[in-house]
Amino acid sequence: MDNTPKKHSKVIANKVKDMVRNGVAVRDILAAIQKYQDAPSSMSTFYKVYGQDMAETKADVVGAVGGVVVQKALEGDFKAAELYLRSKGGWSPVSTVNEVEQVEDPDLDEAAIDSLMALLGKEPDDSTEEDNG
Repeated sequence: MDNTPKKHSKVIANKVKDMVRNGVAVRDILAAIQKYQDAPSSMSTFYKVYGQDMAETKADVVGAVGGVVVQKALEGDFKAAELYLRSKGGWSPVSTVNEVEQVEDPDLDEAAIDSLMALLGKEPDDSTEEDNG
């Protein structure tokens, strides 16, 4: 087993970047570069040596695609706008707001308090009996 640290190869880096741009899975990229002399054989070494190349390339691709989606959304493309709102705006077409008509003034409604008192086994407070007794 070769324990010498792997050097960053410009040839391998360019191949890695090209495959990332084309959406190739990382494990497939690692397998595809094995024909090169200084190719890392483990995933951890691959990430140590070429992780920055992959991250920068992925960021470039996501930025470019995101730019297209945003531009299309701003131009009125409904699907692009929906995609952007779902992924970045927290929007969902099934989000609903339930509005309930309040018949009684909530400040004057004592039903909830009475129910809670009954559940606690308390009698409603009769302040007139205590004041007279």
